[in-house]
Amino acid sequence: MTLADDYLLTYEGDCPICEAPTTFVSKDRWLRGGLTCKSCTNGSVPRERALAHVLNRVRPNWRDLAIHESSPVNRGISLKMSNQCKNYTGSHYFPDKPFGEIIDGFRNESLEEQTFGDESFDLVVTLDVFEHVFQPGKMIKEIYRTLKPGGLYLCTFPIRKHQVTSHRPRVRKEADGSLTHLDTVEIHGNPVSGDGALVTFDYGYDIHNMLAYWVPFEVEISRFNMRRLGILGEYTEVIACEKPK
Repeated sequence: MTLADDYLLTYEGDCPICEAPTTFVSKDRWLRGGLTCKSCTNGSVPRERALAHVLNRVRPNWRDLAIHESSPVNRGISLKMSNQCKNYTGSHYFPDKPFGEIIDGFRNESLEEQTFGDESFDLVVTLDVFEHVFQPGKMIKEIYRTLKPGGLYLCTFPIRKHQVTSHRPRVRKEADGSLTHLDTVEIHGNPVSGDGALVTFDYGYDIHNMLAYWVPFEVEISRFNMRRLGILGEYTEVIACEKPK
């Protein structure tokens, strides 16, 4: 690894998304969002490369599968799946529009109440979406319902380093739709809204047990420090949840 004039960090490696030798660069010490691949279309960041690495390992035939990805961005593994998988469905959440309709090229879906039929997909993917839903257990049950037997839910979300409990609410939605904040307000980026996405839950070390409690998933969490693949920084865990056959 070396320092360069325009970057805090630059080094050579192999990207699991563009599957080629590349240069990884970062202008930010926060590598999770700053360490990008210079060869990927529109770039890619570590959590996306981590998911691609796991995807290539556990579902090398992903291009032939029926895939649903919620809240995709126009880069990294999301862009690759949408371009190379003919049975790919991307969805976003537009709360003021009818669910199940196509809006700006994406299906409008609430992950907590999906309009897809039972056993529709071989693979469901979410990248940093799980921490923004108000009813995570309901979301997981819906994903389980829409997966075929043997299907896989592959996701990323921040797992708090100093939190053991599986999930801790940061905000509560009241019956009238108002919000009661239980912690400081935290906002992440949102690919379809300039207002960002509110963080509703913090997840901790025991989240794998809660995922398997909500539904009978087989759960595996992968953690990384892989310089060659550009998977560095915090919160790069990939959670793989398989539905029994």
